[in-house]
Amino acid sequence: MIGAKSYTIGFQIGHVATCDFSKLIPVKNADILRLGRAGTVDERLVTFLGKKMGIENRYHCPKDLNSLDLARDALKALIEAEPSIVEEAEFLILAGISNPMPTVCTSSLLAGEFGFKHTSCWDLKSGCSTGILATMQALDWLNLGAKKGVIICTETLTKFANPEALQMSASTGDGAVAFSIHASSDWEVLGAVHGTDAEYLKAMYVPGTFPVEENFNPMDYVFAFDGKADTIEKMGYHWQKSLQDLLETSGLKGEEVDHYIAHQVDGKKNLAFAKSAGIKEENVALHFKDFGNMGCPTVFKNYKNWTEEKGKEFKSGETLVLHAVGGGISWAGICLRKK
Repeated sequence: MIGAKSYTIGFQIGHVATCDFSKLIPVKNADILRLGRAGTVDERLVTFLGKKMGIENRYHCPKDLNSLDLARDALKALIEAEPSIVEEAEFLILAGISNPMPTVCTSSLLAGEFGFKHTSCWDLKSGCSTGILATMQALDWLNLGAKKGVIICTETLTKFANPEALQMSASTGDGAVAFSIHASSDWEVLGAVHGTDAEYLKAMYVPGTFPVEENFNPMDYVFAFDGKADTIEKMGYHWQKSLQDLLETSGLKGEEVDHYIAHQVDGKKNLAFAKSAGIKEENVALHFKDFGNMGCPTVFKNYKNWTEEKGKEFKSGETLVLHAVGGGISWAGICLRKK
């Protein structure tokens, strides 16, 4: 694990755009159970998903679209909202594991398609924490003198989901975000952490390789689970430990966190993890109900909803935590304070 706190330059997230979710397929709890249980619906499971996990809807990418299409959609919306970004961006990072073109640097592909002139481009994969890792790498570039860049987070995890495996398919959705990130003297970075417990990579992964063989086994291209008995327990441990490490690195107590915005795998558990660290419930962003776990875009969709729905204006002295833990097991977090 790495923990860092020596940053001269802070950053500010600019406009956050999303893919057009109306192009995706809304899937309710009963629908997801029908997909995996031969058309049958157990109302007890419907209640469990809604009441215990806190999810009611998620979106599935249709067959004729993929994660690159969703990335294009989100980037197009960002450029429409912030046209100057095409000329001003000095880097473009694409985060996501469900890339349909694994031999292509898709950030470069998108930069070329949309006419970016001055961007360094790279792709990142680190599970559900990839978006925050991209933010940490962007912060490094800002501290090296860059002024502005773009981060795109995109996933279509449902294309690799086994509907019979409810431990994943029940909460998983698809989506994409694109946002600008700016060097800022108005925000101080208090700390950042990233780590991986690689022993648990195969707890949830797609084993198939590329190029795809002519006589391939379709089950090699859906998420497989190695059945480690303590995987769920270990995930919970890393949620709590990584948040604790981030707060310690940042010199904060949980009750001093004013905005806790996390990736979400289970709306109820995320709140419990935050409260166990001393973060007040009213300071926890929860938007799991309508979008579920989209992978790395989730935390930034959560950020967008939190700031827009509540009309949030970050006040001087307030602290913001972005935090994600996901399969791999990988985790990342970053803590800022408004000056």
